[in-house]
Amino acid sequence: MSITNFTRKLLDIQDKNIHIDSEGITIEEYKGRTYKFIHATLTYEATHCPHCHIKKEGTSIYKNGTQTSRITIPTIGVHPVYLLLKKQRFMCKPCARSFTAKTSIVKRHCFISSNTKAQILVKTAEAQSIKSISRDCGVSDATVQRILNDGAKAFKPYHKTLPSHLSFDEFKYAKSQMAFEYINAETGAILDILDRRDSRTIKNHFITHYSLKNRKQVKTITIDMNAGYVTVIKELFPHAEIIIDRFHLVQLISRSMNKTRVTMMNRFKTSNGEDLKKYRRLKAYWKLLLKKENELSYTSYKYYRLFGQRIEASIVQEILAYDSRLRRNYQLYQSLLRAMNQKNYVALENILSQPCHQDISTYLRTSIQTLRKHLPYMKNSFYYTYNNGRMEGINNKIKVLNRVAYGYRNFTNYKNRILVHFQLKPVERTTNKRMKNKTRPKAA
Repeated sequence: MSITNFTRKLLDIQDKNIHIDSEGITIEEYKGRTYKFIHATLTYEATHCPHCHIKKEGTSIYKNGTQTSRITIPTIGVHPVYLLLKKQRFMCKPCARSFTAKTSIVKRHCFISSNTKAQILVKTAEAQSIKSISRDCGVSDATVQRILNDGAKAFKPYHKTLPSHLSFDEFKYAKSQMAFEYINAETGAILDILDRRDSRTIKNHFITHYSLKNRKQVKTITIDMNAGYVTVIKELFPHAEIIIDRFHLVQLISRSMNKTRVTMMNRFKTSNGEDLKKYRRLKAYWKLLLKKENELSYTSYKYYRLFGQRIEASIVQEILAYDSRLRRNYQLYQSLLRAMNQKNYVALENILSQPCHQDISTYLRTSIQTLRKHLPYMKNSFYYTYNNGRMEGINNKIKVLNRVAYGYRNFTNYKNRILVHFQLKPVERTTNKRMKNKTRPKAA
């Protein structure tokens, strides 16, 4: 293999009309930075004139010097790389006009190679800042954003049809600014992102881009316990069933139980030695009180600080013996948790229909009122297998992108970064087992 072919393969240059000069690789200073320059020549025999379209006959089209272009190509090694390409110039006698040789490695009037642009788009699939990508690819920050915006046009949301199952959620992208997003609940594909989450913006978006016939085809929409979404869904999607994400239901009562524990724990923060011992135990083993009762260990003895050699179940029982009110709140919390875990809607409805005991904390009372308000939609969360798990994973990655960029002032740039990032990331294959039983079973 010749040196030219070897160097072309190393630089991933497919154009065989480019010839690398012998010993044409130099390292020089340019604009206060060290670059690697690769000297090459682009030449071939022209077959016709691009201006008058006359085919070459004899010397009607002849070579007329060269024009050097400095092209940015992907970095090889430590230093950024420039390709100093001498492009062949041609003169056409019939029309008396000149033209330059063309190559596939770079577009016309552009000095950034197609490989460099592809490298920039590939790097946007990783959690890197724009500055980091620009530094790795040897281009400016504005160039990276411009290429990213151009690449996002290929992934422009298709506002014609809606899938049968949707998920709604929001995320924070600026100070006190919340954006709205909706995805396909089955595939996890992002359908679109709006810069606001208020009802007016959401209604205008769906009414403008989707017909009523298409919106009637939506069967389920999974949301968190945002009351604003419920009103919007009833107006826009007449036939859609509302599903409350089960994770948010469990999170609601878990946080209430933990706040109850903290309130009762602080009552033991006195000068009395026994009370301080109870305070430290309640503070150290808060996770055991939030754990499902059937997941506590009843056989395995381990050493626990402040307790000694114990089993988990005995620790929980001893802590609950400190306060009868704590025990009542714990029992209510576990009954709610058990009904949700077993997807027992009848048991959950019975628990919520009973009046709260006077020992129940205000935190759990408020949570129970919230659950009663969303009870009709919680029933759907037991019957359907859809949830906001994919949405939460997407939001976590979006927050990472925002954090590495130290925030975005322009929402369009942020949206384009999100779309390109999720479109170019590796696709996770969904097994047939996970896709089965997605329909609502018949009532027994």
